Amino acid sequence: MGGQRVNRRLLSVAAATVAIAVGALPLAGCSDDSEGATGPERDLTALQCPMVETGQNSGVSQYRPAKNAFDTAELLGMQLAEAREKAARHGCEIVVAREDDKSQPVPIEVDPTRIYVYIAHGAVSHIEGVGGGL
Repeated sequence: MGGQRVNRRLLSVAAATVAIAVGALPLAGCSDDSEGATGPERDLTALQCPMVETGQNSGVSQYRPAKNAFDTAELLGMQLAEAREKAARHGCEIVVAREDDKSQPVPIEVDPTRIYVYIAHGAVSHIEGVGGGL
């Protein structure tokens, strides 16, 4: 009976390992999906704006950077007016979520052209996110 218990444990560990490995394949780049592989690789950790909806997965909207998207980190250190001009050139809008350590009211609906920022002494000090929503 002890041998059967060990075998069941080994089987359950093996099944979990296989499930994790199969689930990780798309993350490891083992897909032959060549969409977007025509130019320099994008930084997948960058917060880009604007975003475009690509469809839904289990009822949840999925987004990817638009062709004219830019890395919002470029706004860091810019005065608010200058940052708004740069964002507008890409079709994006800046929403100040926090100014000089005071939270500001912000829209909560999802809009993939909104960039939520923190402002300190008139300059962009932090990018909170793109798109919004709760």
